[in-house]
Amino acid sequence: MFNRTIILLEADIEPVYAFDGQPPELKKQELAKRYLKRKDATNDLNTTIETGDLEGIEKYNKRTVKAPCEAEAQCVALCKSDKVFAVVSENMDTLTFGVPRFLHHLMYPSSKKISVMEFDVSKVLEELRLTMDQFIDLCILSGCDYCDNIKGGEIREA
Repeated sequence: MFNRTIILLEADIEPVYAFDGQPPELKKQELAKRYLKRKDATNDLNTTIETGDLEGIEKYNKRTVKAPCEAEAQCVALCKSDKVFAVVSENMDTLTFGVPRFLHHLMYPSSKKISVMEFDVSKVLEELRLTMDQFIDLCILSGCDYCDNIKGGEIREA
């Protein structure tokens, strides 16, 4: 995080960080699943540390990071009030909060050569011909942090 902050500052970007708080009740089931995945990743991390596999260490280290709740809603409020230009996150659920501008993959290491994706929710809604409520429903059906996605379903045009 420190190195990425330096890179942002050198690019004349002033980052604002929001940290997650207590998780809502609705998310408890998903957090339990994540705990089990993180536990497995910790075991895999320990194995790769023993073998000295640097690529494996980086991979499993990322999977052991814990974020207890959503900070996206606060970040979206900052963006809507023009206190920040955009919200940067790897969590696509950020779009469902109605963020005006959303940047995805900005914090990826440059060695990964993954392009930063910029989303403008109003344009997304216009292109999909959806209201915000319909978009949120679509996101929930596709899978989100609060419930499993619907398996084997198909989306039909109304």
